[in-house]
Amino acid sequence: MPQDDSEKGVRRFGAGFGPAWRSWTADALLRRLISNASMLLGGKAVNAVFSVGYLALAARGLSLEAFGTLILIHTYTQAVGDITKFQSWQAVLTYGTPAWNDRRIGDLQKILRFSVRLDVIGAAAGLGVALLGIPVAQYVFDWSPHTAELATYYVFSVIFFDIATTTGVLRLFNRFDLAAIQSSLGALIKFLGAAVAFYYGAGLEAYLVTWVIAAIIPCLVLIGMGVRELRRQGVFAPQPEQAVSSPAPWTPDRTVWGFVWFANLNTTLQLVLTHFGTLIVGALLGAPSAGLYRVARQLTEALTAPVKLLTPTIYPELARLAARNAMAEMRRFMLRSALLAGVGASALAGILIVAGPWLLLIVAGPNFTPAYGVMVVLGIAAAIRLGSFPLEPMLISCGQAGVALQVRAVTTALYMILMFYLCSWLGLVGAGLALLIASLTNLAGQVTVVEKWLRQHAVTA
Repeated sequence: MPQDDSEKGVRRFGAGFGPAWRSWTADALLRRLISNASMLLGGKAVNAVFSVGYLALAARGLSLEAFGTLILIHTYTQAVGDITKFQSWQAVLTYGTPAWNDRRIGDLQKILRFSVRLDVIGAAAGLGVALLGIPVAQYVFDWSPHTAELATYYVFSVIFFDIATTTGVLRLFNRFDLAAIQSSLGALIKFLGAAVAFYYGAGLEAYLVTWVIAAIIPCLVLIGMGVRELRRQGVFAPQPEQAVSSPAPWTPDRTVWGFVWFANLNTTLQLVLTHFGTLIVGALLGAPSAGLYRVARQLTEALTAPVKLLTPTIYPELARLAARNAMAEMRRFMLRSALLAGVGASALAGILIVAGPWLLLIVAGPNFTPAYGVMVVLGIAAAIRLGSFPLEPMLISCGQAGVALQVRAVTTALYMILMFYLCSWLGLVGAGLALLIASLTNLAGQVTVVEKWLRQHAVTA
C-alpha cells in the first residue's frame, strides 16, 4: 500500500491531503475539531443573533450620531483592553498541554499562577492606559465634555476584558460546551438591556450602562467555570510527590516570556485590522460613518461566526501535535481544516453579496443601507482570513510566534497606510478595500513561512 506523501517528507504544500483511500470522515483530528466547534456553535449562534439584535435596537433607538458615539466609546475601551491584555490562554495551552498530558500537576499549577499574574498586570495596565487616553480620544473623535465623562466611566469595564486564563483552562480540558454557554451571556444581557432602553426611549447613557453590565457578569461566570473545572480535574487536590513536577520544574524563563510577548504583540497587531478600523473611520469620517462601518462589520461577523469557531478549537489540537512532533499529521490536519473553512466562508460571503441590502434594511433600517458597499468588501476579506485560519495558530503552537509577528507587523503597517489613504479618498468602501488588501498580503506571507517551516521539519521529523 503506498505511503502518505507527507510522511515521506514531500515538500509540496498540498501533500497533506494524503492518499485517496483515507476519507475525511475517518480523520479523528478533523472530527474532533468539528465536534468542538459544534459545541461552540450553539452559543455563538445565539450570540450572533443577540449581537445583531442589540445593535439593531441601538441603531433604531438612537440617532445615527449617538449610535456612532456609542460604538466609538465601546470600541476605544475594547481596543485598549485587547492591546494591554496578555494572551495568557495561549500560554496555558502551549505549556499546560504537555504538563497535563504527562500529569505534571505541579508544573501545571505554576503555569496557571503565571497566567493569572499576566491577567492582573494586563487589567491594571488596561485601566491606566484607557483613563490616560480619554483626552486624546476626546480630541480625535470631537467628543463633547459630557461624552468624554461618559467614556471615563465606561473604561472601567476594561478590567473585565483582560481575563484570559480561564478561557485557556476550558480549552485545555476540551470544555467547549461550557464556553458555548458563557459566550452567549454577554450578548443576551446587551439584547435585553437594549430592548428595555428602546422601549422607554432611553438615551446613550442607558446603553452604556447595559454594556458595562454585559462585560462584568460573563467575566465572573467564566472565572467560576474555570475554577470549577480545575477542581473537577483534581488540579487543586494534593498530589503524590512524583506528580508534583518534572525533574526540571517548569519556570517562566526567557523562552516563555519571549513567547508571551510575541503572542501578545501579534494579537495586538491583529486587532488593528478590527477595532482600529472603526476608530480610524470615526476619526476621519465622523461618528455616523463609524456606526455604519460597525453595523457592516457586525453583520459580516455574524454570518461568518460558524467558521470562526474553528479558530479557538484548533489551538489545542495543534499544541498536542506539536508536543508529539507529528509533522505529517499536522500538515494534513491544517490543510483539511483550511479547505473546510475556506469553502464555508466563501459561501457565507456570497450570502452577504446577494442579501446585503435586505439585511441592512431589516436589521438597522434605511439609514444604514449606505453600508452595503463596505459590507461586501469586508465579507470577501473575512472569507480570505477565515480560509487561512490554521496558519497562524500552527506557527504559534510550534514556537514560531516571532515569525508570525513579523508577518503580522508588515501586514499591519500596510493596512494603516492604506486605511488613511483609501478611507480619505473613497470613504467607507476605501476602509474595506484597505482590509481586503491587508488580508491578501497576510495570507501570502503566512503561506510562505509555513511552507518553509514544514519543508524544513519534514526532513528531520
